[in-house]
Amino acid sequence: MFDIRIICDPADEPDITRALTAAFDCDPIERRPAHDGYRVRLYTKAFHPDPPTPDNDTNA
Repeated sequence: MFDIRIICDPADEPDITRALTAAFDCDPIERRPAHDGYRVRLYTKAFHPDPPTPDNDTNA
C-alpha cells in the first residue's frame, strides 16, 4: 500500500482518476482545492493489484 497525492488542473481530473483506478486498487479518491486556488489536489491510498496466477492447465 502507498499514498498518492496529485496536484492537477481541474480539467485533467477525470483522466487522472480513470488512470489511477485502472492501474491500482484504490480507496476512494479525495478531492481538495490546491493552495493556489486554481488547481485541485487528489489523495488516495493505492494497493498493487494481485498478480495473475499462472495457468497450469495449458497443453503446451
